Amino acid sequence: MIIMDTRIREFEKIKIQKYIPELDLLNNPVLNAQEKEFLAELYEFMEKELDPEFIKLEDLNYLVEEPTQDKKREIVVGIMKKLSEKGYYSTILNTEGYEVGRITRNALIAYAICGGRWSEFSERYIAGNYSVEMGRLAGGTLYCNPVNYASDDAQKEQFLIPVARDGQIGASAMTEFNAGSDIFRMELALQERDDMIVAKGKKLFITNGMIADFIVLYGRLNNGQLAAVVVDTKNQQLKNFRSTRVRTYGMTDAFVSRLIFDRVELPKESLLKGHGLDIAFHQLTEERLVISAEALGDTMKKLLYSHAYALQRRQFERRLHQYQVIRFPISRKIRELNLLISALIQYVRQLDKHPELAGSKLMAANTMGLKISTTELGFESAIHCFRTMGGRGFTRQYANEIGLFDPYCMVHGGGSNYVLEDSESRRFFKYKPPRREFEDTIPKIDY
Repeated sequence: MIIMDTRIREFEKIKIQKYIPELDLLNNPVLNAQEKEFLAELYEFMEKELDPEFIKLEDLNYLVEEPTQDKKREIVVGIMKKLSEKGYYSTILNTEGYEVGRITRNALIAYAICGGRWSEFSERYIAGNYSVEMGRLAGGTLYCNPVNYASDDAQKEQFLIPVARDGQIGASAMTEFNAGSDIFRMELALQERDDMIVAKGKKLFITNGMIADFIVLYGRLNNGQLAAVVVDTKNQQLKNFRSTRVRTYGMTDAFVSRLIFDRVELPKESLLKGHGLDIAFHQLTEERLVISAEALGDTMKKLLYSHAYALQRRQFERRLHQYQVIRFPISRKIRELNLLISALIQYVRQLDKHPELAGSKLMAANTMGLKISTTELGFESAIHCFRTMGGRGFTRQYANEIGLFDPYCMVHGGGSNYVLEDSESRRFFKYKPPRREFEDTIPKIDY
């Protein structure tokens, strides 16, 4: 079989020759010494352990004739195992021996894995991988946090420890075909029968779904109450359970999945205690902050590539950076990036210092506003990077290398932008001028 590599040999790689101080989080005064030390160790780990695996994943994306899914699965599972060995996969159990708070660590990990960093040691850019970070979020936060919150000791031993400590793959199954992430419209049935829970329904856009060892599944009990149950997929061989890959434009290394539960029988002991709504919402404030960190890391990556390409590419006898339409948006977005990083760091520090704020509606609203602002900034930075590269942005060669379409998968994630963009969660991030008292006296003119 002939394997086709879609790269165009005449197109050179973008040469990132040196980092930009304003885009280097280790150079940012908002971080304290302990946080910088943790981040520096994380970057070193990424360069030694993760960068070779990220390069393998990128290379597989250029092959159009060779089946790559099984190879990707092996690489991604191996990466999660490496992350767990260092305490970077889930932070839920790692509370001792760190001078940096748990949620702060989670956010710094997300930023680093998405953005990467220039390495002084090897004198090259160590790229991040948004897709892999989404898999870490799905298993390390969206699975581990609610399971830890709502499980008893026996359930923790059976369902939490293998994922949080040993690095097995977790997933969270909430989104549905018709309801989206609107949990109040959820239709999946969890029928109680003697000592069993019978799950019937479908889920969509579930990151890690088809490689997960354990899935926290949300649905409705016989009485209509929302509930959560942990599914042991038995290495994806569970009877009457099927998972398939959903191909998305971005996140090409994430195992985004469709799940089918066709009367799957689960032991009643796997049902988590408490109301499903409370369980699902318990981790959302931290999730919003981690997603914000991901978006900011990816924004940094897009700006770094835009800057490097603008310096190297010559068009109409001038370098691209000499054109204001290219240079000015980069400068503006760097300023926006650093403002939002400051907000993120303040929020995660406060949550580490005052865990009770995780249940605060005001904190939930503010972190939702931060998530919206950061994902929009990532989206806009990707658009500008695409525009800077011109026609080359249409090729897989650059789309894969930079992850151009990854932010498109996040900008309206969970439907939250639709519902909350103009509501209370936005008030600290979007200014609307007050209504003038004399507005009603101004005559209306039809043109």
